[in-house]
Amino acid sequence: LRAASARYQTTIFALFLLAIASSLLLTSASRPPRAVTGILSGGGRLASRGAASWMRAASGSSSARALADGAVAHGELLPAELVARVPHREKLVLSFVLAFLEANALPAQLLVNGGYVRDLLLGSVPDDLDLSLCLRECDPAVTVATVMHGLPGFALERPELNVSSVTITTILSDASKDKNVDTAKAHLVVGSPPERIEVDFMPTIGEETYDEFNRVPERDVRGTPEQDALRRDLTIGAMLLHVFQPRGSGPSGGGGAAAPEAAAEALQWRLLDFYGGLADLQRRVLRSPYPAGADASLVRASVLRYAEERELARKMGLLPSDGAAGSPARSDSPAPAGAAGEGAEALQVVWWIKVLRDDPLRVLRALRFSAKLGFQLHSSFWLAVPFALSSLQSKVAGSRKKDELVKIARAGREPLLTFLDLSFGFPLPNATCGGGGLPCLAPALFGGADPKGVAQFLSPAIVTPPEGANLSPSSASPSSASPPPFLHHSELPPSCELLLPSPVDPAGLPPLGAPPPFSSAAMRAAAAKLPQAVPEEEALGAALAAAIYSCRLAPPAPPPPPGARSAADALAAGAADAAMCEVLAACDGLSASNEMRQSAHTPLWCVKALLDTPPQLGMFELLATAASRGDGGQRRVGGREFGELLHMWQSLKLASLFAPDGAWCGVGGAARRTPGYLPDFILELAGTRCERPTLLRLREQLQLLQRDGPPISGEALGALPSLPPHLRGTMIACLHVLCRIEGAIAPLSDKASLRSFLEEHALLDALDAEWYVDAGEGKEKGCKGRELRPQYEQAVNRPKPKKKGKKAE
Repeated sequence: LRAASARYQTTIFALFLLAIASSLLLTSASRPPRAVTGILSGGGRLASRGAASWMRAASGSSSARALADGAVAHGELLPAELVARVPHREKLVLSFVLAFLEANALPAQLLVNGGYVRDLLLGSVPDDLDLSLCLRECDPAVTVATVMHGLPGFALERPELNVSSVTITTILSDASKDKNVDTAKAHLVVGSPPERIEVDFMPTIGEETYDEFNRVPERDVRGTPEQDALRRDLTIGAMLLHVFQPRGSGPSGGGGAAAPEAAAEALQWRLLDFYGGLADLQRRVLRSPYPAGADASLVRASVLRYAEERELARKMGLLPSDGAAGSPARSDSPAPAGAAGEGAEALQVVWWIKVLRDDPLRVLRALRFSAKLGFQLHSSFWLAVPFALSSLQSKVAGSRKKDELVKIARAGREPLLTFLDLSFGFPLPNATCGGGGLPCLAPALFGGADPKGVAQFLSPAIVTPPEGANLSPSSASPSSASPPPFLHHSELPPSCELLLPSPVDPAGLPPLGAPPPFSSAAMRAAAAKLPQAVPEEEALGAALAAAIYSCRLAPPAPPPPPGARSAADALAAGAADAAMCEVLAACDGLSASNEMRQSAHTPLWCVKALLDTPPQLGMFELLATAASRGDGGQRRVGGREFGELLHMWQSLKLASLFAPDGAWCGVGGAARRTPGYLPDFILELAGTRCERPTLLRLREQLQLLQRDGPPISGEALGALPSLPPHLRGTMIACLHVLCRIEGAIAPLSDKASLRSFLEEHALLDALDAEWYVDAGEGKEKGCKGRELRPQYEQAVNRPKPKKKGKKAE
């Protein structure tokens, strides 16, 4: 059986190499067609600009040249220029593990897997060293756990190997222990000076089986490297590196064995690419590995086990009405190596259904890699997604989704926005054809079960197309003058460009539904004002707020209150109120950190506050008049505008963005800033819905308030003995606004300086008379025993956003 298997594998391997060579020749001769998200990322603004610039820079790198020249291939040794990119300390770790296997006569293969191989081939410095041990030829008693238990003692016995200590942390849940999952995490201290390295170990996994109630599969831990690669979710992450010592060069001490440092550098690295990951790296396409030589009918029967799944497959054109094998929508990417026409494409779709359904979080991972790397998602992805939507909502914990979202935010601003474009703006197959009832992925991605077990998600209504909207690929005929119809963006601000002006061929799309009512241009216009200095979770929360505010929010439209600026501004404020409810539900479901929650909620609250009409008080007229009397006055304002300036100062917490000496330091230099208070972003977010004159007025007012001003001490308020205690904060804010209107920068840090300032502006007696019913006749009493006018009985500070209980981090 082994001999027959070897001959079979040799034949398949030869065919595979032939297909790779043909693919390389075709790639060099002509540009390959684009996959479905090639329409998104191939020639338009949804492409990750950071990833695109990186790819241009890497095109001349040694890794790119090695890929293009065919120097890297399945079963071949890595070229020296790629091996040189592996950090020396990690070579020491691998040499140490190989020495242990040799010393214990264990016939195990040592394999590097996952993103480490992908990053190495892409030309970046790899990290997160993940290792697999193929124990297929070992005694059944040998497991990863037994190997791990031997490593600490081996490090003490062989100090010359340059690994001073090994600490093993086994990561097994109770469920995984019952299912014979054998994984471990090791912390190794290597080299001189010593460096701590974290390494994950696991066996090569064979067949995996999942049950309906637990996402931990039952696994065959004696699988082959090829079986282990097949269980991965993406071909670019399914490549393995078999690491071994050339004969006679190991650091085992006897007969000419090399020194540990030289032995580490002498390691050999053989690439194992069973499923076309190299070709997909070159084409910049994301797809799942699949068993190209398997019987399609058997695979289909094992994957589509239930009647509702088979009915869904028929509606989507994956199966004809009689249940036999059908052909899906045409793929835009070249068929992978070993594929043969429509049967291979159908097998690709069905296998990706299995991959996503086994772990629905892989939906989010695929989007993350597409956004981060600027790679295109194979069209079969969108056909497979509807089969995983139910599990993505009901079985994946919100905290796991949040971890993936933070990784996307960590990749950079452009990948984050591209991910939001794919989540909110790309339509799923029509709900009547089995779209799972969701118009796009966002309602399934942003939410989950909160710490109390209550499921909370974004409402599908905010991304549901208007009734009657539809898209038929056969009838769609995009022109070069307009974006593809399925990416039409509603409510575009006048200043925003339409996205993706290049034409596309709709025949290559899956049977998509109508476009979600989502304005990518509005989201990006607001996000452009996000400072680069904000932390990842704050950027994630703010970008999520911008995405939700760019959806179809249909708040009730009451008549504008008296004094309101316009009906459009009132609707914009109502949309911000509706968006706040959505972001809180999403953050609850994701078990989001307080930083992410505040960053998503606060900007929307500030938008609503700025678009509402602030209260008007008589003291504002007094202060506005005083501002026009100052010698340094630069601008005349009325009482109404003074109230608006005070309202903005308090709503945006602008005082926290100034240095102690009164100089403007902005978001990046503010040490006391609360997450979410991002003035320029908030104004741009409001501008995506409010009237243009309103946005221009808000910008002018913010520019005025960003002037340098004097430091003002609370002790100085002793110059106003009649000031009611609950108005102290309001009075300090009024003084800040007053000084910025007239350009005053002299410090007001004691009673004498403030009294002189108030007397110069004729405010001491005027304010007392404004606050109290006795019109200033009892000012010698201070504030005790005097009756305030009704409008001053409560603080006129801005109302604070409602705070909910502290959420699980």
